[in-house]
Amino acid sequence: MANKISSEIRKFVDKVQVVQERLQNSADWVEEVRQFAERQGREVKRLVSTDVEKVRKLLEKERKDLLKFQKQIPGEIEKFKTFVQSQRKDLEKLMASLAKDGAKKKAPSKKKPAAKAATKAKASKPKAKAKSAAASAGSSSQA
Repeated sequence: MANKISSEIRKFVDKVQVVQERLQNSADWVEEVRQFAERQGREVKRLVSTDVEKVRKLLEKERKDLLKFQKQIPGEIEKFKTFVQSQRKDLEKLMASLAKDGAKKKAPSKKKPAAKAATKAKASKPKAKAKSAAASAGSSSQA
């Protein structure tokens, strides 16, 4: 019976030794994986840090440009306002001038004699033909 117990203990010890070897091998495997992951992590960190630094510099440059543009906006708005106001004044002057000219043309309202109007119409037709001929000759020479 002691032999039987001794052989069972021996079998058990052998199994424990096999399991222990497997655990040691798996621990080595886990250690290798851990070291590999650390190396890869350092490499990724190095690559990302250079990219992050480039992005940071780009963002800082863009921020400075935006601040510069923000400072310029009020001045540009003032320039635009003065331009619009001057254009408005010019347009108002032009409209007033047209209104005066229109009033002057309507006020005399003397009818031209029919003979003068016909003579003037006949004289303007050859001028119009000459202008259209010159325009068509100019456009055909450009093509």
